[in-house]
Amino acid sequence: MINRALNPLSRGLLPILCVPILAVASGAQARQQVRPLAIKRFALPNGMTVILNEDHATPLVAVNVAYHVGAKDDPPGERGITHLCEHAVALGSPNVDQPLQPFYRSIGGTSTRWAETTDDLTTFYVAVPTNQLETALWAESDRMAVPLSRLTAERLNAIRSVVRQERQQNVENATFGVSRELTLAALFPAGHPYHIESAVAGADLTSLTVEELRAACAPFYTAANAVLSLSGDFDTQRVQAWVNDYFATIPPGAPLARRQPAAVAQQAERRLVLEDRRASQSQLHIDWVGAAYTSADHTALMALAYLLSANRFGRLSKVLVDERQLATGVSVVHYDSEQSGVFEILVLPRPGASLSTIESLVDSVIAGLATSPPTAEELARFNAANAVTAATSLQIKIARADTLAHDQIFAGDPVFYAVQANDGSRLTPADVQRVAANYLTSSRVVMSLVPAGQLNSISKPDLPFVNVTPSRGESRP
Repeated sequence: MINRALNPLSRGLLPILCVPILAVASGAQARQQVRPLAIKRFALPNGMTVILNEDHATPLVAVNVAYHVGAKDDPPGERGITHLCEHAVALGSPNVDQPLQPFYRSIGGTSTRWAETTDDLTTFYVAVPTNQLETALWAESDRMAVPLSRLTAERLNAIRSVVRQERQQNVENATFGVSRELTLAALFPAGHPYHIESAVAGADLTSLTVEELRAACAPFYTAANAVLSLSGDFDTQRVQAWVNDYFATIPPGAPLARRQPAAVAQQAERRLVLEDRRASQSQLHIDWVGAAYTSADHTALMALAYLLSANRFGRLSKVLVDERQLATGVSVVHYDSEQSGVFEILVLPRPGASLSTIESLVDSVIAGLATSPPTAEELARFNAANAVTAATSLQIKIARADTLAHDQIFAGDPVFYAVQANDGSRLTPADVQRVAANYLTSSRVVMSLVPAGQLNSISKPDLPFVNVTPSRGESRP
């Protein structure tokens, strides 16, 4: 399934936690708050990277195969084709004549999602009992060797139906469900990998043939474009031998040419309105282009998000929720991808609260950062919450394997998450002030999300805006 709401740890999201302040030394004395997982990493001759995290706490092993291909790699005019590829590859392999999901269940395997396509990656997940690990490795190698072996015209039509259902469930049937893709379409210019002209997610690719889909998918589903990540109860030396036996002879595939996006130029503010007949309460979203996962500004933007929205302590939360009681909640998140990011402020107003007043207060708090920098106490709270997130997010083996593979692909370092977490101890107030000034500019998207027919309640209705509400029955933004 496609899922653009990204993993809390490895994608740079920070849940708002109320935790004690941790004492953190500064400069060269800064302590390492987060210890990286113990791993063994090696590359096969065909270019596939393997990451092993041996952990005998429970007799399970998480098996994660990540391919470096996502929605941003969709060919122009064929938005959603990588999502179709995911479903086609999930059909099985030459020697597993069924989708791998029921096959894994038959050997005791479990997963919370089985497969996922994001903007940047396509990943297949499963946790199996230790005694079935070799079987899982054999199955994944069989799939990788001939990834589209079970694709037929009939199955392609079935995949299209499933994809349409996923979109209806996750986007079209959700209140304000199209808001994120509309925001991305406004933030990123046409031609940018993260720009969404049509987020139909493959449902409109009705003329695509089996041969055309094979040709589109095959370059990305190769050994050299994959990372195999394992976390759990196994013997590293034995597993290394199995991996060599099953994967080393798979051809590497041809080198890939990837689109490198140009920097997003500053634009005038874009004001959008989204109506939804199912909604009973309005929302206000304010979004800016953020930073990529490996950017030097990443941690400072996370800190900025935290100091604005932390419960009881965040500057926006205190003003809007506690003091003025205009909102029931404030969320500030920096969503980072491989090549860019999005910094978003989301406000849930109380019934009758003015979105115009809320927007003015948001702008006032942001402007105040220039003269009132973050305090040492605020940065200490951020680092405490960041360390707790880094630790708790890796308690589940599937999350460990996912994070290790993600960081290997994005950063070339499987434990880059620990580097980022520990970077927080070196942040200064000036760092946070700088990213606030550089990123939270007038080049932004302000979206008023209101119940249908309540245009009089949008934020600052006297300013020009575009109503981006889809017509009923439309699948496009």
